Parts: sequence; structure tokens; C-alpha cells
Amino acid sequence: MTDSEPRLVSARGVARSRRPWLGRFLLCIAAVLAVGAGVAALIAPWTELSTMHADMRHRMETEIPHRFLAPGTAAFEFPAGRVFVSYLTDTEFEGTRHLAPNELVFELAILDASNNAIDVEVEATQRANLPSSRPGRSATAVLVGSAVLPTAGTYTFDLQLGVNESSRAVADVFVIDATEVAVLDSAFGPILGTACSGGGALIFAILGGVTLWMERRTAAALAILEG
Repeated sequence: MTDSEPRLVSARGVARSRRPWLGRFLLCIAAVLAVGAGVAALIAPWTELSTMHADMRHRMETEIPHRFLAPGTAAFEFPAGRVFVSYLTDTEFEGTRHLAPNELVFELAILDASNNAIDVEVEATQRANLPSSRPGRSATAVLVGSAVLPTAGTYTFDLQLGVNESSRAVADVFVIDATEVAVLDSAFGPILGTACSGGGALIFAILGGVTLWMERRTAAALAILEG
């Protein structure tokens, strides 16, 4: 063979000379993410979250709900914290059952005791299923908006329908106080890290396992061919 002639390369020889590493690399990434998920899970304040969940559940079962007819206006005394304003599609209020569709467009305004407007975060797409006043039926709580109450005091909630809307519904205001908000804020990062790292670890572990299995199958097939 002269220097001008092309040199033939064996594909089988090249495959034998390469050490499989992709599967192990993916499994290493999965291990790192799993460690990260474990660390984030250790940092998360699970005890505080459990206690807060129990307290909120107790409040929802024992406190008188802060409700009013919408369109309409109502004033309530609240601590500093975050409020969530929703309307209910099927509930009884002051002896009357009120039904409303779950596509109403309400405009929410919140004023403090000095008639200063509080910034409202609109979250009109959020819904939650509730028990209905009718046996065997379900109702819906449609979130209109939420806001942060900077200090304790009396706040006025004004809920009005948009243009060309006509209906009556029962509005519900629920508050999470500043202590509960602080617990949720401190838990958000670790819980998100646990979920993301744990999910990533699972995905990379599956990919790494499948890749490693394919690499071993390829190596076994090459060994059979060599024999």
C-alpha cells in the first residue's frame, strides 16, 4: 500500500477501542442531583409547614368566613399578611342560595383605612373545588386576586363586574398572616429545589440506566462477533 492510497479503518476496531462513558456520566449527574435534592429536603422547614397547615385548617373550620355579595363592597379587620379574594359558584349566604358561572370577570379594588389603594395581583385563572350546598354536587372557588396587607387594620374590598357582565355571587376573603407568609417564603426555595433536583435525578438515572444497558449490549455483540 502506497502513501497515496486511502487507509482503511475497521469500524469494529474503533468501537472496541472506545470505552463507553456516556451511561456512567449520566448516572453521575443523577447522583449529584439526588444529593442536592437530599440537602434541599433537609433544609426545608417541614415541621413549620405541617404546623401551619394544621392551624390554617383549624381556622377555616372554626372562624366565621369573611364573605359578602358581589358586585358589592365590604370592610373587614385583618392582620398584616396576604389576602386571597375569590367568588363562589354555589353557596348559601344569609339564607339565600346563590349560583354563578365560573367565567365571571370581576374587577377588584382594595383600600386601607386611609382610602389608599393596595396593589392587587390578578390571578383570575386559579380555581379550587369545594363542596356544594346541593348534595352530590360540587362548587368552585374562582380566585379573583390577591394582595399583601402591610399592617393590621380595616381594609375595604370592592368587587365589581366587568363591562357587559351580569350576575350575583358570594365573594370570600381569606387571609394568611405575616408569620405564615414568612414560613411559606422560607420554604419555597428548598421545596422547589427538592422537587426540581429530585425530578432531574430521576430523569438522568433513567437515561443513564438505558444508555449503560445499550453500551453493554453493544460490547457483548462485539465480543460475539470477535469470537
